[in-house]
Amino acid sequence: MKTNLCLVSVLLFFCASCTWFSAEKKPEAAVEKEPKKTETAPAKTVQAEPAVKQPLPAKTETTPAEAAADPLAFLPDVVAKIGDEKITRDNIREEFKPILTMMKENGQLAGITQDVWKAEVKERLDDIIASKLLLKLALTDGYKPDPAKAEEEFKNVTAQVPPEQLDDTLKKQGMSPAMIKEKIGVGLAIQQWIDDKISSGIKVTEEDAEKYYRENQERFKKPEGVRASHILIKVEELDPEVAAKMSPEEKGKAEAKAKDEAKKKAEDILAKLKQGGDFAKLAAENSACPSKDKGGDLGTFEKGKMTEDFEKAAFALNPGELSGVVETEFGFHIIKTTEKIKPDYMPFAEVKSFLLEGMKNQKISETVQAKIEEEKKNQKVEIFLN
Repeated sequence: MKTNLCLVSVLLFFCASCTWFSAEKKPEAAVEKEPKKTETAPAKTVQAEPAVKQPLPAKTETTPAEAAADPLAFLPDVVAKIGDEKITRDNIREEFKPILTMMKENGQLAGITQDVWKAEVKERLDDIIASKLLLKLALTDGYKPDPAKAEEEFKNVTAQVPPEQLDDTLKKQGMSPAMIKEKIGVGLAIQQWIDDKISSGIKVTEEDAEKYYRENQERFKKPEGVRASHILIKVEELDPEVAAKMSPEEKGKAEAKAKDEAKKKAEDILAKLKQGGDFAKLAAENSACPSKDKGGDLGTFEKGKMTEDFEKAAFALNPGELSGVVETEFGFHIIKTTEKIKPDYMPFAEVKSFLLEGMKNQKISETVQAKIEEEKKNQKVEIFLN
């Protein structure tokens, strides 16, 4: 089942490719750099408006049970029109059939009210309208869906799925390879049109990026951080079969003994370190964390990235200092802070390429959305969904 759900999710995502540039999905120009991830155990675990809208009636609540019986019962015969082209109830049902089938199989339909379904339909309807309008523009400029490219992309997306399983999965979801390939072809044609007719004409200069950088300095601030290494001694877990035969008292004593032994081991290692022992060597020999392969080095991390007690100890140390034995839910740690990183700003050179890309993508998104809004008026888009 998991494979089937994953497959359908991938296919549905790709079939929505032509709506990548809808107003709510445009990328932010500002680039906030992701902090470096560590391997340590202590780590904490505008939608487009239609040109013409029908007045909405007073909001009514629908129980989950009523919505589960037919989640799309609220749909009118004609949901929307683009000029003389109709988007019907059946068209919307076809769009939602795969997800409805999956949710029904998993018993999830009863947990969702009709108001939620209405919101989902409105969002998808905006995507459908945008797709149709963009395809019209692409076709006018000679950008037609290419069956060969769609076939190739379909094979790429489904490469890891056995053919018989693919056919069975699509059939259960009310889809077929031909339907998927058609949607993929449309998405690729629109994307190529956007790349050639819009993206190619949009330029963002280094001066533009630097101006944005200067005017939004706080978005590029690096918080205080440390670079640290640790040695983790885990508490040995009881064998499940043995523990099952113990009384609560016996089990409690056994767990306490295991904890004492782990703490004693950590204290012995700390003593060796204070006597000049090599931290990296002792980490490699004793630590239960994958960071032992790097001598216990966790890299750099900011506040809020580790469990509270571990973080408090690491930030309290000066470079080169050792902590005492620090207990967390993962076991007992010996921490060595190797570097303190003061709050600072990422230099422009470090974020320039990301800024240029982000700002260009935002301009592309805004231009495409403007095209969609213009076409809604030109094509007389009407929506009849209350």
